[in-house]
Amino acid sequence: MKETLTDIIKKLSEGVYQNEEHVRLSLVSRILTKLDWNLWNPNEVNSEFSVLPHEDKSRVDLALFLNSYIPSVFIEIKAVGKLEGNISQIETQLRDYNRNNTALFSIITDGRKWRLYFSQTGGEFSQKCFKVLDLIEDNIEDVEQSFYAFLSRSAIQNGNAKTAAQGYLQLNQKQRAMEDALPKARRIILGSPYPSLPQAIIQVASQSGLSISEKEAKLFIEKFGSKKSLFESTPQANETGAKPTKPPKTKKSTKFPPDGTVCRFAYKGQTYEGKIENGIFAVPHYGQFRSFSGASVAISNTSRDGWRDWELMIPGSSRWTLADTWRKKQLS
Repeated sequence: MKETLTDIIKKLSEGVYQNEEHVRLSLVSRILTKLDWNLWNPNEVNSEFSVLPHEDKSRVDLALFLNSYIPSVFIEIKAVGKLEGNISQIETQLRDYNRNNTALFSIITDGRKWRLYFSQTGGEFSQKCFKVLDLIEDNIEDVEQSFYAFLSRSAIQNGNAKTAAQGYLQLNQKQRAMEDALPKARRIILGSPYPSLPQAIIQVASQSGLSISEKEAKLFIEKFGSKKSLFESTPQANETGAKPTKPPKTKKSTKFPPDGTVCRFAYKGQTYEGKIENGIFAVPHYGQFRSFSGASVAISNTSRDGWRDWELMIPGSSRWTLADTWRKKQLS
């Protein structure tokens, strides 16, 4: 599998997959073969599967079956870069596909990005997403492990994939609950008996019937909380309940250059410009992105390494620098 993924990632970076059929036949099908699905048996891998036979428009790009009657996986495939701005619409499609024939998993992919949904759970369809993979940005071992855990024929057949997905979905639900609880928790720690922030989050989340451990709350704060704002707004207590002397130092991030950085990308005789503000990369007429690669894909409609596309003018500088060169200097 790893060799296959390495080759696919290389082709994605080179922009080899130029349309939806390239992604379906030369990318998704290769991965499914490695996961022991029999592409040559339409009863197992059914392309253009009609979820409602009397409605010609209701067809799933690929449907995987362990038996001839109950679908295991629905896969909706788009051309590389065609997920940006269309996730909600595609989720609605998958929701409708699952009305009469509910698959265990539903997947949206453009070859590079994979969004995995546990269809057999309640709530809004968007909340059923338990895993998001990016073949270029993510560690290849993690991608390989995720494919085997959730999409291999054996893992689905023995029930391990379902169990793992339920665990991931529960973690996502807990994270959402803690995000919702955070504003109220910040207010609670300002008053007597001055609980720590993790304790306050646990208290608020419990009111929604969700049990959060202190370890989970601390990890959430560490990963997602803005520590500077937490301490500045709560002078009476810090995360452990003790009075802080000063805000803790935060690690320097190299995910994006600083706010105010002007960026440019020359592609097919035209130069595209953008700017980083509030940690978001905004490109006029194309939208806002959290990665240079996302912007490059939106412009070129091919998969590209955005760090090698965009040049930067850092605030206070008068010279253009390749984004990848800037990143390497920050990490050195």
